[in-house]
Amino acid sequence: MADKKTAAEIAGLACQCGIAMEFQDNFGVHRRLTQASMEAVLTALGVPCSTPGEIRDSLEHCQRRLQERLLPPVTVVTPETGRNLQLHLAWHRPEVPSPMDLAGELRGEGEEIRHWQPCPDQLNLIEAKPAAAGYLLKLSIPLPGDLAEGYYDLGFQVQGAGWGAAGATRLAVSPGRAWLPPFLENGARLWGLNLPLYALRSRHNWGIGDFRDLRAAITWAQELGAAFVGINPLHAPQPGADATPSPYSPDSRLFLNFLAVDLESVPEMQDSPEAQALLASPDFQAGLNNLRNAPLVAYPEIRRLKRKFLEILFAAFAHSHGLPDAPRTPRGQDFARFVDQGGQDLKNFSLFQALRDHQEKPDWRRWPENLQRPDTQAVAAFARAHPRDLAFHQYVQWLAAGQRQEAWAAATGAGLPFTLYQDLALGAAAGGFETWGYPGLFAGRASMGAPPDAFNLKGQNWGLPPLIPQRLEESGFGLFLDTLRANLPPGGIIRLDHVMGLFRLYWIPEGLDPKDGAYVSYPSRELLGLLALESQRRRTLVIGEDLGTVSPNIRQELAQSRIFSYRVFYFERKEGDGFVAPGDYPRQAIACVTTHDLPTLAGYWEGRDLDLRRQSQLYPSPHAAEQDLQARAQDRLLLVEALVQQHLLPPDYNPPSDFCPEDLRRGVLAYLGQSRAALMEVRLEELLGLTAQQNLPGTMDQHPNWRQKIYQPLEEVRHNPEVIRLAAALSQARSQEKK
Repeated sequence: MADKKTAAEIAGLACQCGIAMEFQDNFGVHRRLTQASMEAVLTALGVPCSTPGEIRDSLEHCQRRLQERLLPPVTVVTPETGRNLQLHLAWHRPEVPSPMDLAGELRGEGEEIRHWQPCPDQLNLIEAKPAAAGYLLKLSIPLPGDLAEGYYDLGFQVQGAGWGAAGATRLAVSPGRAWLPPFLENGARLWGLNLPLYALRSRHNWGIGDFRDLRAAITWAQELGAAFVGINPLHAPQPGADATPSPYSPDSRLFLNFLAVDLESVPEMQDSPEAQALLASPDFQAGLNNLRNAPLVAYPEIRRLKRKFLEILFAAFAHSHGLPDAPRTPRGQDFARFVDQGGQDLKNFSLFQALRDHQEKPDWRRWPENLQRPDTQAVAAFARAHPRDLAFHQYVQWLAAGQRQEAWAAATGAGLPFTLYQDLALGAAAGGFETWGYPGLFAGRASMGAPPDAFNLKGQNWGLPPLIPQRLEESGFGLFLDTLRANLPPGGIIRLDHVMGLFRLYWIPEGLDPKDGAYVSYPSRELLGLLALESQRRRTLVIGEDLGTVSPNIRQELAQSRIFSYRVFYFERKEGDGFVAPGDYPRQAIACVTTHDLPTLAGYWEGRDLDLRRQSQLYPSPHAAEQDLQARAQDRLLLVEALVQQHLLPPDYNPPSDFCPEDLRRGVLAYLGQSRAALMEVRLEELLGLTAQQNLPGTMDQHPNWRQKIYQPLEEVRHNPEVIRLAAALSQARSQEKK
């Protein structure tokens, strides 16, 4: 047990590092951080704290870090925060030094240079903190008022008599608000279709939904009157037979899932006699039919099959068109341009994948030490010896990027207002590309998760390493920006999974239970400003998944940044526990019945999720399970009452509790359709009345997470009369004028 002085010092160090001493959970209970959790989180942050001497050294290091630099690595300014440059200057008195000269140089994205010599009288003293050698002054000075939005490299000098200081920062001039299409500003209320791409059946796919299915779904959505099609993340998946299929635990968010590539539409399929012969063989076709007809997505078999064909197609491509360093045809030149534009990230990703092909274990943490980061001599030697292997993985990404582009174009051609509604996962796998490609940026001894809440009474450990905030900032937010640019669909919609991660994340140190985690803060002002700038540049509307433990100020800041709230019907309750009326939904939001982590409406009504939780032993006690059963029975009554009040069901409506009829599902969709929310999404499972839940958080093998297929092929679903009726009712509800 630490003495009081040491305990106070370690608490002070934790505060300096952005660790919250307490928080209010989803049940309204204030939870205080334990000493053990505090030390474990500090250790995961890379902050030494095992002895009183280490604690004091770490505190001094935090102070020196501010004193030793005039400017932060990145400066983000918005109209709301003011276009001011903030400086930290060590000085022997608590006042602005005088006399002195100021000089700055701004280099824009087009390499244009602007010299700037502000007047010292413009300096504003914000704060003067006592420091070892006097005071640390926090100063601000207005930036040139005519700076266009964008990025600048800013060098700045402060010069006095016999003294001076200099610094550099990456300046981002942001609009402060994310993109909002004019038709939504003018009051339009639209709905879209959300579907699990991997789960789609079709007569042509290879046992998993692909980009061709996505294009077909986009065309169908237009026929139904939908404004967009939404899908799960398209991120590069973890490899290996035992890897999780979750699109929210990817190998990398910077690159695409090759399993979504429609191989039969690749030009090399027609050019390769070997591929044609294999495709036409009876044995292959029989295996393909088995994969298509299987009730679950057979990831290992599909991965092996698609990898085999991709290798054949790449060989045909290289023979006809050449490799990126020596293209021989226009198609070869297109590929070479893609590789060049992909830069260092694409090179490192293809290098990582090629290295993985030559290792016994897919997790890089189990490779030889000299291969565990991209900047070693051994890795460089491997790259020189295996250029064709790197080119193969670049070719695969080229095909995926091209087919995604075709999906965007299909939406535009069909007249949809949005190109695609895409999900962005919160993080990536601990043993995957991002942690290898960005060494030192992630906390290797902690995972992100969530404290216990109403739907996960034991809490959640997502098994994904968190970014270390200080190192993210020192890196110039490079990975954050690269991730946005890799995922924001131009003219589309992005949904940020667990958007609270822009403000704080719940860290669970290695070896501790989810209930013993702690919140760590992130530089939200900078992250929001960068997100707004990138959103405007690509004209992408941003939705923040703001479910779970969310403080009111977070939702307020998100709204100010014009990030749409994500409102789930089950959770939208008013005082007294009834359902929020359609007219009380916020305008700047997307409304939906459910999510991939929650039961479908039919499953919710019938209590299928409660049965699954009980069978999977997710309840801390039998009493908790019984409480949920009683609460669900009450929810059914409240749900019917809400629909009756809106005249969507007759007053004497009395449905069975073990079956969810179509008129009830139609009523809920119309209820949300009438809401003030500018956008509404409806999942394909809702239109079909399915009870199967995509993912049951907290389970591994107990539930077929991310593997259950839609029972009808897409070609039949688009002619399903029940689906057509529900979509028509939804379009009618959305077209009614709301104030």
